[in-house]
Amino acid sequence: TRIYMRSIALLVTRLLAAAISTAATVAAGSSSCPLTYADALQGARAALRHARAASKGGDSGWTRLMVELPLLPPGGALTNRIRPDSDALWPGGVTQRHRVAMRPLAEELLASFGATFLGTIDVGQMGVWSAPSAELTAVGFVADLSFSAFARLARGEYGGAPTRARHTLLLLNPRLSAAANIGQPWERALRREAAALVDEGGWRWVYAARALAQPDGSHLGTLVSTCAHAAGGGHAGGDGSGSGGGVAG
Repeated sequence: TRIYMRSIALLVTRLLAAAISTAATVAAGSSSCPLTYADALQGARAALRHARAASKGGDSGWTRLMVELPLLPPGGALTNRIRPDSDALWPGGVTQRHRVAMRPLAEELLASFGATFLGTIDVGQMGVWSAPSAELTAVGFVADLSFSAFARLARGEYGGAPTRARHTLLLLNPRLSAAANIGQPWERALRREAAALVDEGGWRWVYAARALAQPDGSHLGTLVSTCAHAAGGGHAGGDGSGSGGGVAG
């Protein structure tokens, strides 16, 4: 059995290596294949600007957006090569992941929109950034277990901006799945709210960069998808659909 599993792992590694070689040839020099955290931010920023332009142009379908970025490890710099998230250790838990991994990325991504950090909700994990002049609110690490706090923000309990029809809500590295997985079965009102906000919310992935690891845990490449140019979208917990993408080794 061990020999069989090793053979399968080796085959998968070779197939992924072939995919990397092909994608690198097709997308050489393209910003869609990031090597560093700064590269990923550049790609996400371009996709976000495209989506914002579509929204300003009258397409109301671009006001519920999602971006996935590789998390900056403790002691890491934006110019470092991307590493699998599993490489990092977080003795400080979710609060450290927000402070060290998410906040520097979010503030670099949103700087050109004039966003400011407002603080965290839900035990220090979900950071909130606001850009009033750009009509944009960003929230990090929204998940099924933290949906209640996010729902309060979306309904305007922390300020009325997110309730405006033209206001953009941006989720950074969300882990929402579906209303059926939120709350307890008897919390019917919460699940109805989740169905309206998550399942039927019209969320769209505009950019996602995910580091791939080999069976031994070493970095294999970075898988990138963007749907900033596409008409469709996906649930907050899904992979969405993309008009372009690639893998960078």
